[in-house]
Amino acid sequence: MPALFRVAAALAFAACALAPADMPPQPPGGAPAAARPLGTPTRVLSAHAQPPPAGDGREYFGVPVGTLVYVVFTRPLDPAALIPSRFVVLARDGTRRVPIAASLAPASERDELRALELVVPAPQRELVSVTVAGQLFDADGRDLDGQSADVVPADAPPFPVAAELVTQGTDCPAMPGAQAPAAVRVWWSAPVAAGAAGVRLLLADGRALPPLAVADVACTPEQRLAEPAPACDPEDDSVLDYCTPVGAAIERVELDMGAARGRGGSPGAAGSLQLSHMSPGT
Repeated sequence: MPALFRVAAALAFAACALAPADMPPQPPGGAPAAARPLGTPTRVLSAHAQPPPAGDGREYFGVPVGTLVYVVFTRPLDPAALIPSRFVVLARDGTRRVPIAASLAPASERDELRALELVVPAPQRELVSVTVAGQLFDADGRDLDGQSADVVPADAPPFPVAAELVTQGTDCPAMPGAQAPAAVRVWWSAPVAAGAAGVRLLLADGRALPPLAVADVACTPEQRLAEPAPACDPEDDSVLDYCTPVGAAIERVELDMGAARGRGGSPGAAGSLQLSHMSPGT
């Protein structure tokens, strides 16, 4: 093809490729969304072995329960990634056990996506550690694969592992003149009920206040069988809420031995915890 014709063809093609003059201007490409800061990485706070509750004859796929292991994380988990085979429990004799069930229950305070129950098959063995051995995500989508913790033996009392100030999602009563209740939520290493021993809320100015009340949503066996089912959990969970005045500048909570009690009635361990604001009401 002569050079003149090649140039004319190229100009004609370019004219066809141009946008019509009356076409409205196209919006510019949007800037990429800013990455949401994820904050401190999620980690394991505790892992505590417990015998099955007295009279609990649960079986999973015909396999009797040997031990329950309660694992508490610093932040909520994604329930969709909760698969038993993604955990490995190491026993003292060197055997490795894969849980036959994993659940975020009991969970009665509506934000307890941090307390995990692993069901380890019988026979009971002395357990040493638990490891996340597969994809397990927290609520922000971070993979917790490889996280591990030593397992506290079952004969050790439940102990407090974290405390935070919450202003929603608690069953504490709202005080007169306050729009919402407030509580210091204490997470324990294993399911507990409220005990009779002392609790002190330490303020920034050095004062110590007792809680206004203790909130613990739990069902008795009779309530569990009632119809319609009550809005509470079938057994004591790992959380106690110590009701506080709204706006109180609380920095620390001190718990005497027996401020909580385990499933068998044994007194919980004493503890002193700095308050955090990891996930209020989440």
